[in-house]
Amino acid sequence: MLVFGPSALKKQNPALFDRRLLYSPHCFATIIKIQTIRANGIRTVEKKGGSKRMKQKKLLSLLLAAALVFSLAAPAAAEETTSEAAPYTVPDDMSGEIVILHTNDVHGAIAGYAKVAALKAAMEEAGAYVLLMDAGDFIQGDPTVSISEGASAVELMNLAGYDVAAPGNHEFDYGYANLAALADEAEFPIVAANVLYGDTVAFGANTVFTTEDGVKIGVFGLDTPETATKAHPAKIEGVTFLAGEALFAAAQEQVDALEAEGCDYIVCLGHLGIDDESAGNRSVDLLAEVSGIDVFIDGHSHSTMEDIAAVAEGNQVGDTVTASTGTKLANIGMVVLDETGITAQSIPAESVSLTDEAVAARAAEIQAQVDEEYGAVFAGTEALLNGEREPGNRTEETNLGDLITDALVWGAEREGEAVDAAVTNGGGIRASIAAGDITKKDVNTVLPFGNTLSIVKVTGAELLEALEASTYCTPTAIGGFPQVSGIVFTVDAGVAYDQGEQYPGSTYYAPASIGRVSIESVGGRDFSLTETYTIATNDFMASGGDTYYAFKAATVNYDLGVSMDEVLMDYITDELGGTVTEARYGQTGGRITVTNAPAETPEEPEAADWADVDADAWYAEAVHYVIENGIMGSTSTEAKVFTPNGTVTRATVFQTLYNMEGQPDSAEMPAEDGAALVSADGDLTWSAFRDISGKWYADAANWAAGIGLAAIPEDGSFNGERAITRAELATVVARYAEYQNMDVTAGGMAMQEMADYDAIPDWALSGMSICFYNGILSGKPGNLLDPNGTAVRTELAVILMNYAKLSSGYSETYVEIEVPETDGIPAHTIPGVLTVPDEGAYAAVVMLHGTGSNKDEAGNGYATAAPLMALQGLATLRIDFMGNGDSTASYSDYCYTSANIDAKAAADYLTAELKLDNLAVMGWSQGGTNALLAAAAYPDTFKAVITWAGAMRLSGANFFEDYDAAYETAKKEGSVELTFDWRDPLPLGLRWFEESLSTDKAAEVAKITGPILAINGLADTTVTPDNADQIVAASKNENSRTYFIENCDHTFNVFSGDDTALTDAIYAGIGFLENTFNGGIGAGVTSVSKYGNVTTNIPAYQFAGAGFELGDILNVTVGDTTVQAPYGDAYSNVDNGNVVILADGDGYVTVAINMGNFSGTYGAEVGSYLEFTMAEKAGYLEEYEIRNIDSLRTNERDDYASDEVFANFRPVVMGDIPAGILYRSSSPVNPELGRNSYADKLAEAAEIKTVLNLADSLEVLEAYEGYAGTYYATLNVAPLDMGVDFAAEEFNAKLKTGLVYLIDNEGPYLIHCNEGKDRAGFVAALLEALGGAEAEEIVEDYMLSYENYYHVEHHSDRWYSIANSNIIKTLCTLTGTETEEEMKQADLRQAAETYLMGTVGLTAEQVAAVRTAITTPVTAEAAA
Repeated sequence: MLVFGPSALKKQNPALFDRRLLYSPHCFATIIKIQTIRANGIRTVEKKGGSKRMKQKKLLSLLLAAALVFSLAAPAAAEETTSEAAPYTVPDDMSGEIVILHTNDVHGAIAGYAKVAALKAAMEEAGAYVLLMDAGDFIQGDPTVSISEGASAVELMNLAGYDVAAPGNHEFDYGYANLAALADEAEFPIVAANVLYGDTVAFGANTVFTTEDGVKIGVFGLDTPETATKAHPAKIEGVTFLAGEALFAAAQEQVDALEAEGCDYIVCLGHLGIDDESAGNRSVDLLAEVSGIDVFIDGHSHSTMEDIAAVAEGNQVGDTVTASTGTKLANIGMVVLDETGITAQSIPAESVSLTDEAVAARAAEIQAQVDEEYGAVFAGTEALLNGEREPGNRTEETNLGDLITDALVWGAEREGEAVDAAVTNGGGIRASIAAGDITKKDVNTVLPFGNTLSIVKVTGAELLEALEASTYCTPTAIGGFPQVSGIVFTVDAGVAYDQGEQYPGSTYYAPASIGRVSIESVGGRDFSLTETYTIATNDFMASGGDTYYAFKAATVNYDLGVSMDEVLMDYITDELGGTVTEARYGQTGGRITVTNAPAETPEEPEAADWADVDADAWYAEAVHYVIENGIMGSTSTEAKVFTPNGTVTRATVFQTLYNMEGQPDSAEMPAEDGAALVSADGDLTWSAFRDISGKWYADAANWAAGIGLAAIPEDGSFNGERAITRAELATVVARYAEYQNMDVTAGGMAMQEMADYDAIPDWALSGMSICFYNGILSGKPGNLLDPNGTAVRTELAVILMNYAKLSSGYSETYVEIEVPETDGIPAHTIPGVLTVPDEGAYAAVVMLHGTGSNKDEAGNGYATAAPLMALQGLATLRIDFMGNGDSTASYSDYCYTSANIDAKAAADYLTAELKLDNLAVMGWSQGGTNALLAAAAYPDTFKAVITWAGAMRLSGANFFEDYDAAYETAKKEGSVELTFDWRDPLPLGLRWFEESLSTDKAAEVAKITGPILAINGLADTTVTPDNADQIVAASKNENSRTYFIENCDHTFNVFSGDDTALTDAIYAGIGFLENTFNGGIGAGVTSVSKYGNVTTNIPAYQFAGAGFELGDILNVTVGDTTVQAPYGDAYSNVDNGNVVILADGDGYVTVAINMGNFSGTYGAEVGSYLEFTMAEKAGYLEEYEIRNIDSLRTNERDDYASDEVFANFRPVVMGDIPAGILYRSSSPVNPELGRNSYADKLAEAAEIKTVLNLADSLEVLEAYEGYAGTYYATLNVAPLDMGVDFAAEEFNAKLKTGLVYLIDNEGPYLIHCNEGKDRAGFVAALLEALGGAEAEEIVEDYMLSYENYYHVEHHSDRWYSIANSNIIKTLCTLTGTETEEEMKQADLRQAAETYLMGTVGLTAEQVAAVRTAITTPVTAEAAA
């Protein structure tokens, strides 16, 4: 079903109607292979599985390693048509592989553990030796783990089969003693060589695993030294975290020890990260100093593989492969160790369909417990509360930071403490809260550490030192960044931090002088260095956490013992009355200002020439075009360098399209959740993707999401740095063309003649077709499309230049129409928007808006409709009535007369401009009333009318509680104020009252000569549906009709976010006008199925608007051929071989032949034009009602008498065919109908040996979920993938293949398609006839499928009707007879033999062999 609107793509065009979800970033699968030298050795920890690896390796240079990144890492082709990643499939044979699956920074995303566990089990089942590791931060981040202080996380990791883990800084949030207790519960070692308790390693430094073949993998762990300041000091007393040189030395010591122990591979689980905040202790810093690590699995900075690639070329530092999976189990890391080297890959969790039921069940149980306790709503927020990291609480003031610190001030005062201000660290704010309800779980997720409210008293100088230290790297993110209440200060990011002495026990340094921070005021008073201030903070900071040593050193420092999350909840409920309002916290409070931050986009250098663009190059014109138009620029800040063969990334593409749009103001971008992206003062309040913060393309990514150009996947990733293929690029550009309403088509055969046409992914075929046939994208030398090749910058430039030549298919012009004084209505100007199709219009429509609205109408309903109508050949002029929209006239002069005058003036304008006689008028609400009155006043002008909720009963009582009082006021003062919820009041004039009371609307409607389509929502309580009935009843035109839309309110649901009702109304109107003026509906073919069914670009709504209903007989014209066909809803509505018109699963009109090929028969291809006209109204209705049986079938076993009936499974026993040799059924493998498992079990009980699968190809067959575990998978199967046109050469060629296969294999035999009804019914009938069955037996067996599926009563009128139009007709064709009686007298066996030899192509010997196979018992026992 087509969906469109302000935040979705809007154009209807045949080439663009694959009608699927349009975009999803996919698997970032960076693959790196690096070979290292390592001697074999001995091992102490053993795991079963795996195989011997020979280690004759040579060291690759860094240059070669980098080359391998780009040569081996073909970009993962994103399926642009879904919101899900391409499915990840475990290879069938992984024998000999050593696999490391790894996670990091899971932070309570416990549902993902079931996938990790299942992936490990599946790989082990496939023969791999698998180790499962975690790089820290697994016990904190969500109430599912924080409530139990990590116990639930360890329980699930045990269930999932983790083999080893390193601690992160958050493992110490609940104290060293808690972690030590968890380590005892863990069924895997926790290793951290740089974490000491006293003088010894706290948990263990390393562990070693040995495969059955003796290969040793040594693993040691490291934790970030920042834990010393990021964990509560009181909770880590006695614990030391080695940092800097000591950290490096500890790591090198581990490498040396593991090498001495004979390890073949050395892996470091290092919770170090790559953030600038951690400089000196990052993974990249360590790897620059430590040699001998083969694989470094990173954590802490929540980095993905692409993030690491940005700081470590090719995800490699020296000889070490680095890997990380982001956070929240969005990805699962996979490292493969083998003789070819080391391969690292990141698998999106959404692409993994496997799940471990036991782990999933326990995770769900834990989640349910948390939801029960924490899921209750206690308050609400009108604003999105920003808890993002960067830009966010670690870089700038946020509204959530304001809210929390205000709560700390309030909470302290509630406890009797008089405080001047509050400070909390941005790193302690862990999540955002979306606008809407607030639960305890939300608050616990935001503040998960269990911190309590503390009080410190510091001098102004000490406070200034704390703020200087905590913003030392701003605007780079830092966890200590202060969110404040009662303090106003500025950070000058252009001043370098003057680093002094290192704080005791910290990785941070005190400022040697103050130069970056200036404080304006504290507690509403001017700031003083000498004054003592009482500060509310959290106990972590009061103990010197993060950069706040100055707080720890305060002379007054005590804890109130009140939890921060409880204070925040109480503040919201008690102080704010349960609602965080937009007025109070919708914007930040102006407490923190950051100045002189580095510019995000470097200015273009002023070098004279583009050094690498040859003036004679094939791409020179395109490069100059994109440069001159500011669409693309230099890849260097030092010179004008275009880099013609540079790789194009997703970020580049979307940034380029954003540039083409003129980089629209982000404040005007519509976000998918309806919130503004940027507030008036520039604060970020909405971000589409989790991985774009601070990125140069962040605005472009948000823009793309806001207009529906890029969908937001489940893991929230944009994957901007991933290279894009030509197929992906074409798909995105085609989608952009749709967004811009460009006029594009995709018909022809030329693309299919390209040498690599078959290499185009299915999801990209539409986009590639659009770009190819519209000259946007051309082939490469060798007649190649190269769809899966990586796009380069010159190709993008050429595509964009060619794109600029396209047309949107229509034009829109703002117009002003001058109206002289007429009939007491003052002279005035009518503002309007004229929308005209580029190819000319067959009719034009004046669009009249409702009360208090304007020419674009509610929710941009008219602004949306006009382009869609233009693309169907309709011009429109939408106008503002007097006093509305852009009109400068007074609304007090608006009345029925003025509306008539304006409508006629607009019609005259259209006639003069477009030279059209076919004019219609449409109106919404009171605009619908005006449309009816205008058509009544000018019947020769307006030849058709459409009303959207047009009112027949309309008076002042609709607008005023006290109508009489309002009328009296209008009589005295000339007008009365009409108020609205959505706009300023309007003066409603006396003349409106008088005319609305005196006008007999039914009598006026009777004057209209043209047809009326009265559209109304059935849920409209403002203008109720009976108004539409009254309109049609009053009309004298027999073609006037009502059109009702279910679940549709007065606004056509435009404010609900669901555009279905509006879409329905628009296309119903288009169909009505097209049939009225053209006498039918024209359509373009958008796709052809493998069965030859053709789908058009016409929604069923448009058919309905034209008056085409189920049971009507229509003329379908293709080229010079016209055929009559009924409009139905199922192929079985007609006899085999007959044409039927119906809507496909997406709601688009499709034409098919039941058991035939419409495309092949009538030559209808993609791009062909079809025409539909009425042949006989309701001419097929009686037959349709007899045949309409689809609603009688369900996919529920309980609705059927037995497994056999449900699965349509039965033996064929008739003629000479004995029991136990031939069976037929629905599909035992296709899960679509829910019958597969039943059919599979019945096949096993029947001891089936050989199967003719008429429906599937081998590829499709093996892709069915659970196929490998079925009985079916053990059988001899001929996957024939047959169509449904029994007369087609391809069908009979495949049937021949299947019957030869049957001859060559032993029975019992099973024949099936999907339902086991049509294709299986035909083949079974053929074999039954060959086996000597009588006609009555064959008919009874065929119809048993209808009895089984649809509960059709045996020998009922419906039963005979279906039999006559299907099996009896088939048998007549087989025997060459005209009537059923003649057929019954024919020799069916001889007819079958003749058919098998003459049509199918079997030899006489093969026909005899088939008969022998199906008439010979399998065993003597079976025969008995």
